[in-house]
Amino acid sequence: MTAPNLEGGCLCGAVRYELTQAPVWAHSCHCSRCRKATGAAFAPNLFFELDAIRYLQGEDQRGSFKVPEAERRLRSL
Repeated sequence: MTAPNLEGGCLCGAVRYELTQAPVWAHSCHCSRCRKATGAAFAPNLFFELDAIRYLQGEDQRGSFKVPEAERRLRSL
């Protein structure tokens, strides 16, 4: 059985994407940065293979932000 395609995008609507494969890993992070970013007790994360994402619009509008002192934290649009 194959997973259904999932669609999503950024809050302003500039970027839209489709995920064509199931995630390879799911994780709920409870670190202080994730709790602060979400305003919740944890931040849910899904990890996908790079070829699982297909941009429907706004691929040139993507961006990312890395907290300088964070070892692994990267926020991407």
